[in-house]
Amino acid sequence: MARLRIRLARSDDFRPLADLRYRFRTETGSGTESRSRFLRRCISWMRKRFRSGSSSWRCWVLDDGKQLRGHVCVQLFEKIPNPIHDEPELHAYITNFYVVPEIRSQGFGKRLLNKALSWCRARGTDAVILWATPGSKSLYRRCGFVESTDIFELQGGAVQPR
Repeated sequence: MARLRIRLARSDDFRPLADLRYRFRTETGSGTESRSRFLRRCISWMRKRFRSGSSSWRCWVLDDGKQLRGHVCVQLFEKIPNPIHDEPELHAYITNFYVVPEIRSQGFGKRLLNKALSWCRARGTDAVILWATPGSKSLYRRCGFVESTDIFELQGGAVQPR
């Protein structure tokens, strides 16, 4: 295998990134949207958010020179100003973290995650959050993540409680 390098995603990566996203999400369940429709929608979404400079989003890819072998995305989001002067007012959300199965457990995921976390630290984030799959929890723990006891999640968002 060629040497793998981590770099920021470019516009010519959007199609392979969308392909990998589809592969990632359908590994554990059946897609309810056709692959072609999903790819069009995902590529359009990426074009709007992964442009360099002005966006709160960043995406790094694991590139072997011929194809993408993994990726991780981060979105920064602001907190409301806080009167406690030493508390940073920025959080980060890690998502779409994926390494193709054939090269897992070789340290590439940890390298990708460390790249994203370094970027978050350089921006002074207060907290980094993510939703882990059962198979990824051990990696996150090795990288310093802990399962929180103070975050609540409402799935479905707009669904009214009974």
